[in-house]
Amino acid sequence: MSAKVSRFAAAGAVSALLLVSAGGATATAAVSAHAASAKVAIAANSSGLLKYTKTKITTSAGSVTIAFTNNSPVSHDVVLINSKNKILGKTPVFDHGTKSFTVKLTAGKYTYYCSVPGHRQAGMVGTLTVS
Repeated sequence: MSAKVSRFAAAGAVSALLLVSAGGATATAAVSAHAASAKVAIAANSSGLLKYTKTKITTSAGSVTIAFTNNSPVSHDVVLINSKNKILGKTPVFDHGTKSFTVKLTAGKYTYYCSVPGHRQAGMVGTLTVS
């Protein structure tokens, strides 16, 4: 009888090991998929000037989350466009807080700007380079 119990115990241990291994592979795949995403932080000048704190940003191709923080007393937004002026994503116009959007980007140069009338023309614009 104890020989039967050991065979069942051994079979159970092998099954548990296979389940753990399968779970480990799944976890690794999830980490790899997550690593392909990037977060880009953009902020408005907090003193109220019509400019972003960074006008040149770089990131990797793939899923990119644009997180825009506006702690300025002036309402702003961020609009991301490609070289053909197609809007790829945007936040609402707001003040005080952070809003974000996620887009899939390929290698190239993109422009981000504030769409509030007069803000882009005053210099609230930047370049996002994706490699």
